[in-house]
Amino acid sequence: MKRLIFLIAMLMLIIPSAAFAQVSGKWRGELNVGPAKLPLVFNFGRDEAGNAVATMDSPQQNARDIPLDILRLTPDSVSVACKSLGATFSGRISGEKIEGTFAQMGYRFDLTLTPETDLAVRRPQTPRPPFPYAVKDTSFVSADGTLLAGTLTIPADMRPGHTPVAVMLTGSGPQNRDEEIFEHRPFAVIADYLARNGVATFRFDDRGVASSQGDYSKASIETLTADARSAFRFVKGLPGFGKTGLLGHSEGGTLAVMLAPDEKPDFIVSLAGMVVPAKETLLAQNVHGLEQVGITGTPKVNSEKLISLVFDEVIRQYRSGISEPIDVDSICKENSLEVLPAVAESIKRNLSARNGYFDSLLSLDPTEALKQITCPLLAINGTKDVQVGADANLGAFAKYAAGAEIRKMEGLNHLLQHASTGEITEYGTIAETISPEVLALLRAFLLRQ
Repeated sequence: MKRLIFLIAMLMLIIPSAAFAQVSGKWRGELNVGPAKLPLVFNFGRDEAGNAVATMDSPQQNARDIPLDILRLTPDSVSVACKSLGATFSGRISGEKIEGTFAQMGYRFDLTLTPETDLAVRRPQTPRPPFPYAVKDTSFVSADGTLLAGTLTIPADMRPGHTPVAVMLTGSGPQNRDEEIFEHRPFAVIADYLARNGVATFRFDDRGVASSQGDYSKASIETLTADARSAFRFVKGLPGFGKTGLLGHSEGGTLAVMLAPDEKPDFIVSLAGMVVPAKETLLAQNVHGLEQVGITGTPKVNSEKLISLVFDEVIRQYRSGISEPIDVDSICKENSLEVLPAVAESIKRNLSARNGYFDSLLSLDPTEALKQITCPLLAINGTKDVQVGADANLGAFAKYAAGAEIRKMEGLNHLLQHASTGEITEYGTIAETISPEVLALLRAFLLRQ
């Protein structure tokens, strides 16, 4: 009897080990959530004590190592729970697949996981050491005393007094120095390419992100502009470089334009940087969103009018130095607008989360700054950019920035990837981080400086 108990105990140890061997490693799948797809990665490994542990990543949301509890693990099934998100996943293991169900907040989604491919395969442009150039981590202090951290990338054939250096400014939202999004690292790719071709760069983490101090949630456009100004002055004060300029993507391109009249950079590169009034761009984004969910005709027209009126009130308040609740129902009534309840509720939800950053962004009009630019300027937009429309944006560059070098890139999205639809939901599905044609344009422009 004792021998039987001992054998059973041994089997209980062996079965979990065999089961763990089935799932050990990384598994990726995509949740179909309405019109979008949300990739998830489940990581199964062992801790220092040898116990099986699991975590989850949401690459599209830049969320990593979310702890999971392993509820069940057998040779043919696995079940895990994420307490912090109120979510569970249960699936059947069958060879190179785990087919199951992801549940959260009463919703259930089919989810099939397959072994994760190496990042080098999914993001082939991401630089990997050893690097044939110098990489120096450093820091600087912004105007309000916040310590911000960044990286200087210096070509091996550095020519003192001649090698140009570009200060890189990231797009909207809290981003690290690589502008990491959907596992892409566009600024790392650009910095690597330019360093290999004789151009130095400096890129830095946004305040409150990675190694930078501060609180991004309390930042306004003015705060971010001050950070960018401090970064530019820091690099311009470093010895050894030649001309010093600004290279910004999306919001970073806008900030580069806004800084130009006072800081007098030697050159500017705008990668899909918005230079039309922000209200115009954000309204176009919202109209596109309405179309994406099938709202057309009169409901679309009325929704666009309502959003425009709400934006006007936000701008009025910001420029008056106040921030008060906005009564959406009253605006509808005063303007005889009938909108779908779902649209009205969505606007109200967004207004409830309104902050100083949104108000300052919406009130932004870069055209006056654009008129004052006298340095060489390269402006690039993709024809499939659904966030900053190429025609209106490049039209503003052509109208207000005399002598600007303007490039409308066929088939590129807002991240300047070759795209099929240009939609945000497609960004993470594309292996390319940034178009080689854009990189070549950057090299040619910057080496002329």
